[in-house]
Amino acid sequence: MSDFRQAAANAIAAGFDGVEIHGANGYLLDQFAKDDANVRTDAYGGSVENRARLMLEVTAAVVEEIGGGRTGIRISPMSPANGVSSSDPQAQFDYIVDQLDALGIVYIHVVEGATGGPRNVAPFDFGSLRRRFNNTYIANNGYDLELAASCLSEGKADLFAFGRPFIANPDLVDRLKTSAKLAEFDPATLYGGGSAGYTDYPTIAAASRPENSRPENRP
Repeated sequence: MSDFRQAAANAIAAGFDGVEIHGANGYLLDQFAKDDANVRTDAYGGSVENRARLMLEVTAAVVEEIGGGRTGIRISPMSPANGVSSSDPQAQFDYIVDQLDALGIVYIHVVEGATGGPRNVAPFDFGSLRRRFNNTYIANNGYDLELAASCLSEGKADLFAFGRPFIANPDLVDRLKTSAKLAEFDPATLYGGGSAGYTDYPTIAAASRPENSRPENRP
């Protein structure tokens, strides 16, 4: 717990507005929450409550350090990322979100479906999480402008996270505002180690310059 607490304190000292706890995608806190990875028989394994314990204790420690208004968390109830899944995701994450709400954190950031994959990977009522949480619900995974606008009008989320579209579109916000065509990212360069595929995608304005019109250049 002390490492999470110190990391949160360091972030605020460095000038960040807040922190997002990573409780998703098969990493440590998600491994504890999901029973195909968590086979413990102590106070951190077995029941829904026990499997949620570490995630909630970490969140409580961060809230105590920097305040709920500076604390968010990312969760992925249905994602099988990194080979981690759950036999009872609805019960597990309904409980987790109830407790997160009680801690007064400012938002939950929810991966809806499989991380970077299909949204309908398996049945799950994300609306249940939305109804249980009284602060900001950020929806993530496979959203485009049309889907985000539709879900916003229906009250299914407060905010929407765009991840991969930002890789190929450094001016994504302007493109969405003007209904401009989005550039496609190159999957071969994801998780690389250099600048290719990360810093070499041009804005619309840059792409329209003559020197950037060659076929080998990105759209």
